[in-house]
Amino acid sequence: MNHYYPSCTFNRLDPVSAKSLREYAKEAGMEIRACCHFDKTELTEEDNAIYFCQACRETVEQRNSHTISFWEILDQDTTFIFPDYQGKEFVIQDCYRDRNHPEIHMAVRSLLTKMHIRYIELPRNKENSDFCGTLHFESVRYANEIPSFDHISHNGKEMTKKLMEEKVEQFNGLPVITCCGRCFNGILLGGGHPVHLMTLITNHYLGYEDELEARALDILSKPDPRYQMRK
Repeated sequence: MNHYYPSCTFNRLDPVSAKSLREYAKEAGMEIRACCHFDKTELTEEDNAIYFCQACRETVEQRNSHTISFWEILDQDTTFIFPDYQGKEFVIQDCYRDRNHPEIHMAVRSLLTKMHIRYIELPRNKENSDFCGTLHFESVRYANEIPSFDHISHNGKEMTKKLMEEKVEQFNGLPVITCCGRCFNGILLGGGHPVHLMTLITNHYLGYEDELEARALDILSKPDPRYQMRK
C-alpha cells in the first residue's frame, strides 16, 4: 500500500494546494499519514512511503521504509489533467539534498514539459546542485568568511541574508521553481520569487502570485511552531 506523507512546510505555504494533494492521494487509494516526526506507523516491505518533502524522505528512510517521490507518481499518471502555462518562463532550482536522486530530476522536468513551462537550467543543477536554502549553499563571494557551506543560518541573520542574496542574483529577476521548502524560503529571504512546483501542478499560481508570496513572507518572519512542539 502507498502511504502519503504530506509536507508540513508546504501545508503552511499553500494550504489550498496541500488540500488538493490530499484529495488526490485519497482518491488514489493512499493512506494519509500525519507529520513524519510524529507518525510512527510501521510500514511493511510491501508498503511505499510517498513524499515530496526531502525531510520526510530522510525521516521515513531512517525507519527502513521504501520511498517513492510524488513527482514520479504524478508523472506516471496518464489520467491527470495538467494546467497549461503556455510557455511561461521560470528558472529551475534543484535541491542539494536531491543530488543523488536522478529519478526526481527526470520526473520534475517531465512534469514541467507537460505543463508547457519553459524552464532555464542553472549551471549547477541536478547532481551538481549547490543549494538548499539556509541549510546549504556553496558561496563564492563569501567563501572565506564562513566556516562551512552547511548550516548557513548559523552564521547570523545578516550574513545569512547576504548569502541568500548572492544566490538570488543567479535568477536575473525571473520566478524560480523549487521542489523543496528550504530552497523556497532561502530564495524568498534573498529577495527572489520562488514558486513551489506543487503549486504549479495544482493550478494555484496564476492570479495568486502576490497572495502566495505575502503569505510566505509572513510565515518566514515568524518562528516555526513545529520546532516548539518537538522540544
